[in-house]
Amino acid sequence: MMPSKAEIRQQTIKALSAMAVVDRRRASDDLYQQLWALPAYQQATTIATTISGGFELATRPIIERAQADGKTVAVPQTLPKRQMAFHVMDETTTLARTKFGLMEPQDNRIIDPADFDLIIVPGLVFAASGERVGFGGGYYDRYLPKTTGTKVALALPAQQIAAPTWQVDSFDILLDAVLAANLK
Repeated sequence: MMPSKAEIRQQTIKALSAMAVVDRRRASDDLYQQLWALPAYQQATTIATTISGGFELATRPIIERAQADGKTVAVPQTLPKRQMAFHVMDETTTLARTKFGLMEPQDNRIIDPADFDLIIVPGLVFAASGERVGFGGGYYDRYLPKTTGTKVALALPAQQIAAPTWQVDSFDILLDAVLAANLK
């Protein structure tokens, strides 16, 4: 029987939380280098990412590098009805902790979904073929159809899978690329 998305989420969170610090650092560094080498990153002027929390791949290095490279970086604010708005992230952005425990922007210019060149999509499990299991809120499932930017995920070892072992829904948006960490 197919595991439920809830079971997959729990197993992945447990595996990510148990990851050795040295392995996490090596895998993370490998993912950052792959991202920066990606033509979609190099050509992008406007990038969407998240402010990571807890067991997730740290996004601060991505934000700082993109800003240093002169790119506009935007991060999401969750809105009612499972919607999101991506606000420009810079030294003037006010952040506040949400009910989900995440830091989100409270102000600054909102980027139109059509204006993103690259979206770094969060999630828990990523299939090499582009399917993903997110955190279960459906925010990205609603947002991604509005954008034509390149959709990329960065997968730590516990997040990588060859093909989906879950029910893929009609509204699931395929990623353009899944960068997989190499621990060698």
